[in-house]
Amino acid sequence: MKTTIFGQALPNNNQIFYSLFNKGASTSYDMAALLYQATGSNDLQDQKMNFNHISRLKEKASGLKHQVLVVSGKAFISPFSRDDMYALASSINSVSDFIDIAARRINFYNIQVIAPIKELAGIIVDSCTLLVKCVEAMNDLSQGDIITGYCTNIKQLEHYADQVYNKALAYLLDNETDALEVMKYSEVFAALERATDKCEHVVNVIESIIIKNT
Repeated sequence: MKTTIFGQALPNNNQIFYSLFNKGASTSYDMAALLYQATGSNDLQDQKMNFNHISRLKEKASGLKHQVLVVSGKAFISPFSRDDMYALASSINSVSDFIDIAARRINFYNIQVIAPIKELAGIIVDSCTLLVKCVEAMNDLSQGDIITGYCTNIKQLEHYADQVYNKALAYLLDNETDALEVMKYSEVFAALERATDKCEHVVNVIESIIIKNT
């Protein structure tokens, strides 16, 4: 623990912030895992339970983002700039936002889960798994190579999600004649793909922080 020039002990705010970032990333992963489980279940009641759990976790994720904002406003010492801390917290929360949006759309439209939905949900799980590791590695910013490796893998998954999304949308437009069904599925596809986009956005924020602080 650091001290002031008057010998007073200062709290280790770095660990407070890293704990909040880690919890935010872990919450996104938990939501992604529930979404994947829901898309793999034929039990409607089980699906509903998972969707409701996702909604509750979304509230937790928003609370963690708010905590970063509050604590950063009071902190005397922080791991990096206040703007970067808020950008990181906001970007992590955006991942949770779109997982929740995807879950809500699947639930509201009451659509049949087809292969591309399941595949995109799996990519989100993989992306969030790496995101948790990446954010945890930020506890030591000198681990630049390790962090960059995670970032690269997340970007590759986002690129793969784009391919899955484009193929799914093209097939839908070519084969579905019901305009309402096209709208429903295209909106679900879009929300799932956007969740992977948001994972990449977290990566962009992290890479910027690494450049500024190493």
